[in-house]
Amino acid sequence: MRYSTELALRHPSPRTAPLVCHLAVLGALALTTPVSAQEAAPASAPTASAAAAPTDPLVPNVSYSPGQYAKIEGTIVSRKGDALLVRRQNSNELSVVTLTERTDIESPAGVLNLERKRQDMAKLQAGLFLKVRGHGGDQKELVAERISFHKGALKVTNQISSGTVELKEEMDARFEANRDSINAAKARGRTELSSLATRIADLDSYDLKAIGRVQFATGSAALTDAGRSTLDSLIAIGKGLNGTLVEISGFADARGSAEFNQRLSQRRVESVVTYLAGTHNVPLRKIVNPSGLSTTNPVASNNTEEGRAANRRVEIRILTNRGMNAADPAKP
Repeated sequence: MRYSTELALRHPSPRTAPLVCHLAVLGALALTTPVSAQEAAPASAPTASAAAAPTDPLVPNVSYSPGQYAKIEGTIVSRKGDALLVRRQNSNELSVVTLTERTDIESPAGVLNLERKRQDMAKLQAGLFLKVRGHGGDQKELVAERISFHKGALKVTNQISSGTVELKEEMDARFEANRDSINAAKARGRTELSSLATRIADLDSYDLKAIGRVQFATGSAALTDAGRSTLDSLIAIGKGLNGTLVEISGFADARGSAEFNQRLSQRRVESVVTYLAGTHNVPLRKIVNPSGLSTTNPVASNNTEEGRAANRRVEIRILTNRGMNAADPAKP
């Protein structure tokens, strides 16, 4: 077969000419295929190495056209001078954000977060979640015009940057607050117990709130209009007070016998008691041992008419219980 092929190639006949051409084409293809394979192999090597080489996670992969408006919500990955590398929230998009003197940095303030408080540029540190608004710059970065972040995000950033979550400080603060509350409660308890003890001790003590005198005619136990007016005023003073008592003492001038003056002073006391109980509904239990004391304890000389008129009297004292009317320290 080899001999026949070589002979046909050397001396082709009209019948073998097509076969010679076909063999020549096959030979040419066989010679050129290894060369093409050898030339294509070096070209595929860079592609494989590029696929194997890992990409830098901190290399920005988002660019902006000059003047293009953009908004980013994300976290600062790193900062170098006035350049921030910001990762968009819930994505791997990294953008370079440039700070300028005209960049407004603020955070919400006020009760409803409707106000804006300016913040220092130094607070823009790695880990801070923020919102950036601006336009594309000449270097395909985002030139920040307005940056805002919440004070809670700043607190978290500060905790992370310091390497703590301040849990211990918070627990210590709560412990101190609780201890202060306990101490305050103990102090209030001691104060209230002391006050209660004082009020109990004062239940047997009374304070004089008002005093009045009702004058009588010679040898008479009848109340005058002036006397009734005096009693009305005294009762008005005692209204609204807790633990009120009425102390009543009757007297006579020195004229007449001792027995007569004793009975007269007692009848004058009874006239006052009857008026208070009947007209002003003063309970009898609140009228303390009303007594006629005859001619004792004169307030003036019995040698003159004016002095004797002054001694013909009933003295009324309005007393209030000190313990029942003391201020309660537990109430503001």
